Amino acid sequence: MREEADRDVRAHPKTPLAGAKIEQLAWMVGRWSATEGNTQIEEIWSPPEAGIMMGVFRWLKGGEPSLYEFMLLKPGTVGLELHIKHFSPDLVGWEEKDASTAFDLVEANGREAVFRPRAKGSSGWAVYRIADDGWLEFEDVSEEEDSEPGFLLRFAPSRLEQA
Repeated sequence: MREEADRDVRAHPKTPLAGAKIEQLAWMVGRWSATEGNTQIEEIWSPPEAGIMMGVFRWLKGGEPSLYEFMLLKPGTVGLELHIKHFSPDLVGWEEKDASTAFDLVEANGREAVFRPRAKGSSGWAVYRIADDGWLEFEDVSEEEDSEPGFLLRFAPSRLEQA
């Protein structure tokens, strides 16, 4: 479920992908989840509507919430932007009230989307892809050669069911 990332993102473009449309990322739509030991992760992406996609993420450890995220894919001034807001189990935001962790889409190919962080040092690059086995992967990759390795989360396609 969580592995170290070993990708070198320095080969990817550094400028936003001009003219990208939200429909290009519709392959992310759905419910994705994984369980390993007493840890569960889940990510849900809504279909494109009104030029945006919304996503939510939760991380449970031992049956208890550990982290929540709200994600928004939206048009920016040049191309698509990804904004992530992190929350503690008590819904206390990690970022300032009027801020989010922001990324620009710099590459998209129908099975992968690469987002560069807007603020240097605020986060690693965010890479979403559909792996050959049909699982959604989210990779956090550092731009710095001598930094800690990023991480890779893998989610299986899941049905959204009521308990």
